[in-house]
Amino acid sequence: METWTIGEGATAPFDQMIDGMQAALVTSTGLDLHFGRRTVLSGIDLVVRAGEVHGVLGPRGCGKSVLLGVLAGDLAPTSGSVSANGAVLIADETGASLALARALAGSPLVLLVDEPSDGFDAATRAAVRELVLRHARRGGAALWATRRLDALHGVARTLTLLAGGRVRYAGSVEALVMRSMAESAEDVADRLERAA
Repeated sequence: METWTIGEGATAPFDQMIDGMQAALVTSTGLDLHFGRRTVLSGIDLVVRAGEVHGVLGPRGCGKSVLLGVLAGDLAPTSGSVSANGAVLIADETGASLALARALAGSPLVLLVDEPSDGFDAATRAAVRELVLRHARRGGAALWATRRLDALHGVARTLTLLAGGRVRYAGSVEALVMRSMAESAEDVADRLERAA
C-alpha cells in the first residue's frame, strides 16, 4: 500500500518526545522512484530523529538530490512511504549559507541540505556547518547530502551510502571510516605483495 505524507506547515515543538525517545522527523520505508523505466531510487529505508544530522553519501548521480527532492515533497515516490515533517530543501550551491539562514528563520523541523560545501571557502563551510548543528541541538533534524565522507566528519553521526539509487551502507560515520581505512590498508598490502 502506497502512502505519501509530507508534513507541510508542521508546527510541532522542537522538543518532541515519544516514550522517552526523540521523535522521528524523517522516515522512508521501501521508497522507490522511477523516471519512466529508469529506477532512480530503490528500497530506501531511512529514519532521522529530532536532534540528529544524518549524512547521505554517494557519487554524482547516485540519487542523493533526488532523495532530498522526494523528502521535500518536490517529487512523488513511485512506491513506498515517506514522511518529512516540515522539510525545507537547501540546494542553492551559490548561496547555501544565506538560503539556510532564511530557511531557519521560518523554524522548520527538518533541513535537507544538498552539497552545501561545494565551491565554498573554509569560513563559509564552517558557517553552514554551525547553522546545521545549531538546528539539530535545538531539536530539529537535518539530512546533509555530499559526495565527500570527510564533509560529514563532525557534522553527522550516522549516514546512508547510496550507489545506483540503492542503499549500500547505513550506520555510523565512524564505522564506515574505520571500514574504509581497513579496506584501504588491505588493498595496499595486496598490491605490495603482488609487486614483490
